[in-house]
Amino acid sequence: MKRNLLIFSLLLIVVDSRKYRRMNEITIHNHAEANVRIRCQSIKTDFKDTFLGPMDEVSFEFYDIDRGDNHFWCDAYGLFGFSETFDVFGRSAPTRKNQTWFLRNDGLYLELETTRAREWQWIYPPLDSYAIDSINQIDVPPLPTWVSY
Repeated sequence: MKRNLLIFSLLLIVVDSRKYRRMNEITIHNHAEANVRIRCQSIKTDFKDTFLGPMDEVSFEFYDIDRGDNHFWCDAYGLFGFSETFDVFGRSAPTRKNQTWFLRNDGLYLELETTRAREWQWIYPPLDSYAIDSINQIDVPPLPTWVSY
């Protein structure tokens, strides 16, 4: 009987604590001039890889009271060896609700594109120096022809 009462009271505590969970949303905009691979995670949650082109964005939601979800960080990977890890919630980042981050060539910005939270320098050659203008410029063997039997 005591065991059932203990289990019941624990269930009440868990159900009651869920009322105080606060939904948070983090949005990351890619304002760099190249494609970026973003992976955001906490100890408990992993949002896997997301690929962002220039001016693309990614958003994710989580509850801040869930054990292991009070610190989120993101890894960003780009062309020519660019990689950075940065906190977007908790620890060295603000813990306020609904944050917007801007990833640019010269750093990471919070809420406004004038409020730089972290500085870096991502240098890569202009797109036209490594892009193919025409398929005729590269040596591609012809496809085999289909022959009916």
